[in-house]
Amino acid sequence: MSKGEGGKAKITILPQKRAILLPVGENLLRALHENGLAIPSPCNGAGTCGQCKVRFEQGAPPPTDGDRRFLNLQEIQDGWRLSCLHKVEGEAKIHLVSQVGELETKGQKDSPLEGGEIDPGIEAHFLQLSPPVRDDQRADLLRLQERLGQELTVPLPVLKKLPSILRDNEFSLTVIKAENEVLNLLPNDHLDEIYGMAIDIGTTTLACYLFELVGGRQLAVAAGSNPQSTFGADVISRIGYVREQKKGSEELRRLVVDALNELITRMVREVGIERDAIYKVTVVGNPTMLHLFLGIDPLAIDHSPYVPVIQNGLTLKAEEAGLAVFPLARVETLPAVSAYVGSDIVAGILYADMGAKDEIELFLDIGTNGEVVLAVDSRMFACSTAAGPAFEGASISQGMSALDGAIHRVTIEDGGLSCSVLGGKEARGICGSGLLDAVAVLREIGLIDSSGRLCRTEHPLSSQIEGEGTKARFVLSDGVYLTQKDIREFQLAKGAIRAGIEVMLEHASIGSDDIDRILVGGAFGSSLSPSSLLRTGLLPSIDAERIISLGNSAGQGAKLVLLNRRNKQRLQPLIKRTNYIELSFIKEFSQKFIQHINFRQLNSS
Repeated sequence: MSKGEGGKAKITILPQKRAILLPVGENLLRALHENGLAIPSPCNGAGTCGQCKVRFEQGAPPPTDGDRRFLNLQEIQDGWRLSCLHKVEGEAKIHLVSQVGELETKGQKDSPLEGGEIDPGIEAHFLQLSPPVRDDQRADLLRLQERLGQELTVPLPVLKKLPSILRDNEFSLTVIKAENEVLNLLPNDHLDEIYGMAIDIGTTTLACYLFELVGGRQLAVAAGSNPQSTFGADVISRIGYVREQKKGSEELRRLVVDALNELITRMVREVGIERDAIYKVTVVGNPTMLHLFLGIDPLAIDHSPYVPVIQNGLTLKAEEAGLAVFPLARVETLPAVSAYVGSDIVAGILYADMGAKDEIELFLDIGTNGEVVLAVDSRMFACSTAAGPAFEGASISQGMSALDGAIHRVTIEDGGLSCSVLGGKEARGICGSGLLDAVAVLREIGLIDSSGRLCRTEHPLSSQIEGEGTKARFVLSDGVYLTQKDIREFQLAKGAIRAGIEVMLEHASIGSDDIDRILVGGAFGSSLSPSSLLRTGLLPSIDAERIISLGNSAGQGAKLVLLNRRNKQRLQPLIKRTNYIELSFIKEFSQKFIQHINFRQLNSS
């Protein structure tokens, strides 16, 4: 980069031809982030993920050792660099790489809830009041309260609307209330115009569901990437960002709230309603995500003894949360079990109706963390394993989210390898389900040995292995590879999850043969092949037909609480019955983790 003048350098962003001035000497990744440019950086700029690459068309700096570790010679010659490893030195023109595309959204995998009582706790009452006369000089509010038969709490902004609504509409109005609190007053009849929303704040993906609260009908779904992933793929990286940056917490809060408001805007436009007609919102997510959503300091979560600020659910006004719905709408965050088993898992337990059946069930939510819940009789056990970002594609050499161009399914057909690509387009990377399948297939045909090493055999597909040792890689498709390092990342994630399962089985004094059903929750989990989960040893041996996908169980549970307030009352008893196991305090966990990193022998059961 040629040297800039006056402490600033002109950087032109291509292909938009947008010119920005960045401080000379500033870290390039950080400077681009601060200008609103979303560049993937799962490792939060630590130089360990290789995802934040940009291509210099002009002013490319000399490559660093870190560049050479993640980029091949041709990429370096073409001007690719990792932005986190370079400073702004002067004028340059750069192309940004982003994972923009249509998400295979959480919402698209879920069915609207059917049946069940609708009692959201938000009521609409259409009233025709008698106007005052000489013999009836009751105050307007008293007249309203007596008509409803209860004393009401009316916020001042709402109370100010009462006299004009009454006198301009012949004392005809609709009262929107939650228990004894009036949320809004509307002229004439608006009985059918009350709506609610369930929100699942995932570490990687956001999902929103819009409902009419009178009949409980789902009207719209919207989902998108969680923009906080720019600052780290996992919760530990994001907590680290809050610790390092003075305004980090507020920045991450603003990012997720703005993204949610964009999804809300998209849904209300699609359906043709006003945002001010949304009066109730239920929100689920892991504890770090909810802390960041609320702007609460999460710094005690990432180190022993792992303590969140809030564990029980909160009820607040939408204007306090910053959501673009009716300002006084009720926003409810659901309760968590611990700092690492959050309300998303509690909502999933509710949706699965765990603990209500005379059967042993294992619930698994696979993502950056692998949360596991085991229900045995009246007891429940829960743990969270640090599975790492492999399943989200972040620590994989060509990993990506489930976007167009991602290999999401790998099978053997007619002796050859078949890769299914999202969007039917040319493959440009691999997402978590594709990674699982690829490892399972290569292991099954013997091209991955029990230690996880790529190895050449007499199998015809051996010809697709390139390189040796730690540099070995398998060609999945033109330009897309599964590397030896990718396999190791998968093994670490697999070992952590399986070890967590084994620890809980021991605590419950049962074996894997006793499990009646394995429930796989989460949007990502619903895309995983049961046979691949079994072949890789991520799950204990069980009949594949007893592995059931729940879809986005967190979102489904949030819907249940949105539509019936009695479901919220079921959450605390579930949490009280749950024995949380902190795996970092269990010495056997490390032993089991090491044991399950390797794959089973091919001839073993």
